This record gives sequence, structure tokens and C-alpha cells, in this order.
Amino acid sequence: MSSPDSRTRVLDAALRLIRKRGDASVTMAQIATAARLSRQAVYLHFADRADLMVALARHVNESLGLPAEIQRVMNSPTGIEMIEAFVSMQARGNPAVWAVARAIDAVRRTDAAAARAWQSRLKSRLEGCRAIVSRLKAEGSLRPELDPSIAADLLWTMTSLRMWEDLVLEREWSPEQYQVYVTNVLIGALTSSRSVSLHRQRLTIALTANARGTTTRTRSR
Repeated sequence: MSSPDSRTRVLDAALRLIRKRGDASVTMAQIATAARLSRQAVYLHFADRADLMVALARHVNESLGLPAEIQRVMNSPTGIEMIEAFVSMQARGNPAVWAVARAIDAVRRTDAAAARAWQSRLKSRLEGCRAIVSRLKAEGSLRPELDPSIAADLLWTMTSLRMWEDLVLEREWSPEQYQVYVTNVLIGALTSSRSVSLHRQRLTIALTANARGTTTRTRSR
């Protein structure tokens, strides 16, 4: 078996254990056993448990195609469409990410490896939020009175996994409700009144087209 294959086996085994146990306090020995490899083989790929945890966070993202999703967000034509795409990505991806992210979060305050993986994830998402706000500012869509760093913090917080968990898992919002309402709140909070008006016009057109399509399909049955 090639080295890349055994590395993937280790990551997949770690992911299965975390999802099964509900926490990230798995040992390198347990992961090696689950992957049917020796501990020495695991250490050939990962210097320590911290290194494995950081790699696992990236592995989950890659298995879900998140790098390509993020690129699509960054390639959106406008800043407002970046917000829309960003929230849509969270709505679709969070259900799969949640188990691992919450498991790491649960032990990060007492586990240096989990803390490092968690901070790496938060930093990456904050950089994405700053890029979206920079686009809004460059286009003149950002609220004039809103400091870009504050705007990025608001976007980062309102699209956090914890907020998704509260709204979707605790309050039982549907994915569609989460996407529509969070998008609208963010655009209202971060952008100028003119930008909000244009967004609402586009949303009305999209909803009208969707309703017409539904009606047409119903009549054709």
C-alpha cells in the first residue's frame, strides 16, 4: 500500500472514532488500531497528535469539497453574492462538519491538539469573512459608518457553527429558513440601504420565478 493511502486510512479511522465516541479524546494508539496500522506507521505521517488533529480538520473539509466551494464563494460577481454563497455553503456543509467540529470544540480548552485544530479552522473562516468585507468596501456596498474589522467580526460570528447549531438543531429551523433569514440579516446589517434594496429586488424576482416553476410543474401532472 502506498504512503498516501495509509495516510488517508489514518485520517478516516480518526474521523470514524471521533464520530462514534462523540469527542476528540482519541489516542494515537487507538487510531492506529482502527486503521489497522502500527503506531510507528502513524507517526511516519504525523509528528504528533496535534499534527494529526490539524490534518483531520483539513481532511474533513476536503472530503466535503469545501476548498472548491470556498473558491466559488470568492469568485462570486459581487460582495452581496459572496455573502449569499457563503451562507449557502454553511447551510449545506455544516450538517456533515458538525460532529467533528463539536467533538474538537468539547476538549479544546484542555487539549492542545484539539485547540490547535480549532484555531486553525477559525482563522481560515475569519480570513474568508475579511475577503468578503473587502469586496463590499471596494464596491461601495459596505455601510459607510461600519468599520471593516467590525463588519468581518459580525459576518464571522453570524455564520459560526454555534449559531447554526442554535438555529437549526435547537430551534429546528429548516436549512432553507437558515439560509434565507441569515442572509437577509447579514445583508441588512453590513451593506448600504441601496444595496439592501437591490438584494430584495433580486430575491423577489428569484422567489417569483421559483413559485411560477412550481405552479407549472403542478399543472403538468
